Amino acid sequence: MASPDNPTLEAELEALRFAWEPRRFNRRVQDVPQVMRAGPVDPTVISLAFGAPAPELFPAAGLAAAAQAALADVPAYSVALQYGQVNGNPLLLTELGKKLEKEEGRPVAGDSLAITSGSSQAIALAIQVLANPGDVCLLETPTFLGTIRQLRFHGITAVPVPMDAHGLDLGALEAALRRLRAAGTPPRFLYTIPTFSNPTGITMPVARRRALLDLAVRYDVPIVEDDAYSDLRYEGEPVPALHALDRHGEVVRLGTFSKIVAPGVRLGFILADPALIARIQPFKGEGSTNGLASLVVATFMQQSGLARHIETLRAAYRTRRDTMYAALAAELPPGVTWTRSEGGFFVWLTLPPALDVEKMMAAAADERVVAIPGPACFPDDQGSHHLRLSFSLQPLDRLTEGVRRLARAIRTALR
Repeated sequence: MASPDNPTLEAELEALRFAWEPRRFNRRVQDVPQVMRAGPVDPTVISLAFGAPAPELFPAAGLAAAAQAALADVPAYSVALQYGQVNGNPLLLTELGKKLEKEEGRPVAGDSLAITSGSSQAIALAIQVLANPGDVCLLETPTFLGTIRQLRFHGITAVPVPMDAHGLDLGALEAALRRLRAAGTPPRFLYTIPTFSNPTGITMPVARRRALLDLAVRYDVPIVEDDAYSDLRYEGEPVPALHALDRHGEVVRLGTFSKIVAPGVRLGFILADPALIARIQPFKGEGSTNGLASLVVATFMQQSGLARHIETLRAAYRTRRDTMYAALAAELPPGVTWTRSEGGFFVWLTLPPALDVEKMMAAAADERVVAIPGPACFPDDQGSHHLRLSFSLQPLDRLTEGVRRLARAIRTALR
């Protein structure tokens, strides 16, 4: 189970509290059912909420071998265990650069990369560099609830832009760009998760990606591309990252090792124009990021361990995804629909319009099953007929049982 002091898990626990805020459902905080407070730590609760990797899939043996090899290399560990360079450990920058060059189809310069403490810090750094408190940004919605939290913390006003079945709605985006420009408040950046979106699982097709880049150039709006899940593709052909298609330096690509190695290594990265990477450095008050973990992960990559492990993850998570889909089809009542994704961790449920969300969440608490309520994935009051489910954490039997409990809760609320 992921640690409660993990920033992503903290954000998702906050989402469960958010679901019961008095301004939403007129409930006092002390009235929040204990099952919701307990979250993932109560073994009788089945959590379909948390987008955490399965701990039984962590590559412990591979990392142990990599650590042993890394700590036998005196020059390498002498660098890694000392105060390091702000952009990150040189070996990890090299190995990550090689991986990204294959994905991008072009060279990746060392000064275009910065290692961060997970993608949570990468998101925070991108926000701090691109905007000031009081500024406006455009936010694809629904979106990652941790980013909503970061924007609020940094005092950035998020203007939501809706998605359709193929990702960000470009018509709505251009309308928002025109409106904000006319109001004298041009957005500082656009945040999007174009590949296996969190929470919907939707992937934006290539043609729309190119059109999005054209809009960004025309309106001079940087794009923050959160690319946490692209390695976890279970079917279909890979789609190039927005950064790979960008020829004008508009895209800031964020990534993480949390989903493909382990959250505990606390390693992520920013890939962007070297001038922006240079601007990020003063915001990294801690200096270099976790030299020892960086050296171990870099050695793991050098030994081809990461590439093999990603294949293992794809097979395991594909089975979990398919198990959840089968359970949803078998258990959920008519009127409930859900997205289908070629990868990532998430399924986005749409509930019948007449469903009382408060009763739904109360019924889910009674059934001892947890999901992320839709409003947590919006910066405003939208999403009241949605739930985010994750299939990554639970074993197959608990996935099936969790969906069965959720279906019972939905039927109870519908009655």
